[in-house]
Amino acid sequence: MLRFYQAELVKDASPGNAYLVRLAWLFTHGQPVNLRGHYYGITLVLKQGDSPFGGILNLLWGHTVGPVSPWAGKSFAHVADQRMSGYTDGAKPGNVPVFLGINCFSRVAESFWNTAGIEFMTLWVGLREAPASEQERYGYARKGGLFISREAESVDPGNAGKKVLQLNYRWPNLGNPPPLSYLIDEMVGIAQGLYLGQLLFASDILTKYDPARPSSDYRYAHYGYFLLMDESWHKKGEEA
Repeated sequence: MLRFYQAELVKDASPGNAYLVRLAWLFTHGQPVNLRGHYYGITLVLKQGDSPFGGILNLLWGHTVGPVSPWAGKSFAHVADQRMSGYTDGAKPGNVPVFLGINCFSRVAESFWNTAGIEFMTLWVGLREAPASEQERYGYARKGGLFISREAESVDPGNAGKKVLQLNYRWPNLGNPPPLSYLIDEMVGIAQGLYLGQLLFASDILTKYDPARPSSDYRYAHYGYFLLMDESWHKKGEEA
């Protein structure tokens, strides 16, 4: 079903599209989750969003995580409190599990767009080679783009108050370059081992990130959807 949505949205992802409406419904009715370990990823749709720099962002993002995308998923790991405190300047996330996450990128040698995309991401984000054991087990080649993962209320104006798994790239000490430094991903579970995510970029790019400020101050705009899946769903997708 989601592959069908993806194919239809390649043809048309304009506001009000029936498949965007269905994905929005799925997200609204999804359940909060905590993720740990590696999950495979697929981009479902990218759209321009509502901010003034939407066209530029969509051009950059669309050519790096679009057709024949090098993006292959995300990994989540527990880290020591001292290390996490260094990323958050000592800010406490509350009484919830907190993990450090990173994005994973694959290399498809016969695809020009994939090769160009992963090289661009390496320069832009500062990707590094993944350990050989991870390359062999999961198939990705490089890693980069750190985020802090924890349960929180959605920053999406359309889902205000909803509990989600927040993947926050905005902490300055994570070292993410723009526009990643304006990004918050949000995840919900839609089936056992299958998770729907949405990308939200801050429209107010001049206001320095402060976790104590209301999310409404940053005017987050919706830029699309992606999937994460465990190994069993990944195998089903490979066999389909």
